[in-house]
Order: sequence, then C-alpha cells, then structure tokens
Amino acid sequence: MAQNRNRRQVKFELNDKDYEAFGRYRIMYTAQGHRMVTRQRITYLISGICIAALFTVFPVSDSFARLAYIVAAVIGIGGFIFAEKLVLRQQRQAIQNAEGSLERVHPPENTVRFDDETFETRAEDDVQTFRYGDIKLIDLTEEAIYVWMSDEMIMPIPLHAFRGMDDMKELYKWIKAKIKEQGGEAGDDDK
Repeated sequence: MAQNRNRRQVKFELNDKDYEAFGRYRIMYTAQGHRMVTRQRITYLISGICIAALFTVFPVSDSFARLAYIVAAVIGIGGFIFAEKLVLRQQRQAIQNAEGSLERVHPPENTVRFDDETFETRAEDDVQTFRYGDIKLIDLTEEAIYVWMSDEMIMPIPLHAFRGMDDMKELYKWIKAKIKEQGGEAGDDDK
C-alpha cells in the first residue's frame, strides 16, 4: 500500500503538483472555494455594470459608447462564465510565485500512521492524533485521498504515496470501514 510497505503507514513529501491539486479540490468542493468563485463572479458583473453606467451617465460619442458597452458585456458576462477558471489560474500562479518564500514551507516528510482506533499525522515536530469517528468526510479523487477533519482542516494523502491507485483505494475503503466502526457518517457512500 505505501512506499515503505507497512500497510498502516504512509510516507510522502508534498510537491507543487500536490498543492495545485489540493487547491483545485478546495476551490471546486468546499464552501470557502465556492464563496471565492461567487465573489469573483460578482466582481466581474459589478465591473461590467459600472463601465456601462459610466459611459451612459457621461456623454461620449456613439461609437465610443457602443465600444464601452461591448467591453462591459465581455467583462461582466465573460468574467461570470469563466470565474472558476480564473480563480484556479490565480491559485496556480500564487503557488508558483511563492517558490522560495517563507509561505512555501514544505516539511521534508509527512507520515500518517493508521492504528485500529486512531490515526496520527506527523510533519517534522508537528504530531496530531485523531479518531476515525471525528472525520467529517473522506473523499477519493484520481490525485489523492482527502480526509476532512473540519471545513478548514483537510488532509491530503497524494497518489504518489502509494504503489498505485489500487493501493490508494484499498486504504480509502479501510478508513471508511474504521469511520463506520466508530459511529461516524463520513463513510456511508461506496466508491
């Protein structure tokens, strides 16, 4: 299952692709991400309306006013339609721009150890222990397993920490079974 062949322990180093996948996942599947996209859509709509209003209130030539209305429509409608892609692109650029900065701290190695009653995460000196029943949601994508401890705390376990997708799916199903054993509801669906 894991690179170190211990069925209940996974070791990995998060890389830029993991951060991009996690950012994409957060934007697409969390309330916070949906709010970011909604704010972006509202911003573009308001910008388009303001441009149109500006050239309606102040007298300009008809040809310039038509051009301004076209630009306002493109900004308002285009921004509304493509807001999600724009937010994803901004997130990807932020990751690239943070290279070499203090914001870009990558622990050398993350270790997640799964016992029968709890699981432990370790990144350098930061060690945390959780009960499976405390998991709010567990999700499997082609890139990682995402373990939701709360709306703000989501732990990614990337595919490259496993020998392959089958091993990742096996751990995912094992965690879901542990959640059910401890009375949690995050393991009710089948993947």
